[in-house]
Amino acid sequence: MSITVDIRGIKAVQDRLNTVQDGLRGKVLSAAINKTASKAQAEINRQIRTEYAVTADEVRSAMAVLTANRNTLTARIDIFGAKSKRGRSANMIRFLAVIQAAGVAFKTRRAVGVKRADLKAIGRQLGFRIKRGSGIKQIPGAFLGNKGRTVFQRIGKSRLPIEPKQVIGFSQMFNSQKISRSVMTKIDIDLIEEIERAIRMATAK
Repeated sequence: MSITVDIRGIKAVQDRLNTVQDGLRGKVLSAAINKTASKAQAEINRQIRTEYAVTADEVRSAMAVLTANRNTLTARIDIFGAKSKRGRSANMIRFLAVIQAAGVAFKTRRAVGVKRADLKAIGRQLGFRIKRGSGIKQIPGAFLGNKGRTVFQRIGKSRLPIEPKQVIGFSQMFNSQKISRSVMTKIDIDLIEEIERAIRMATAK
């Protein structure tokens, strides 16, 4: 999904823009738009990490920003479903929190560092935490495969069939009303402030 930052709120500062030379207006507006987009990217990162058990680097790697210029007064923030498969949901391995092996619980965010012998002993005792502050969730039939890099789930009681266990992606996290409304409100406020700031800098020269 994508978020655009443009001059939709420009009427609030139209009188101030009239004090800027025509040749500088594109530069002023593009600078304000890009600064607002940068702030929005940071806010998206913060909001998602507040709600979900993911890291700043993970969220950052799932976003891309197309900046504005004096001829194209629009910036765009793309939010992908997952780091490796853009637009798709992520595998549940991202939220692996506890591995139960031989009666001992290993706390981890990934299966990285778990020995092959441990993987064989794990069985189906996997614990997941998707939202911060929530309890550990177990998924019936879930197990680690692909050398500990992917969570699979058995469909039914038989050994087969199986399927990768998918989970909410970053674009879906952003689309929750609480996060998206908060970010969009901040964009509207920041854009006006950044336009005012850019005007002051341009007229002070």
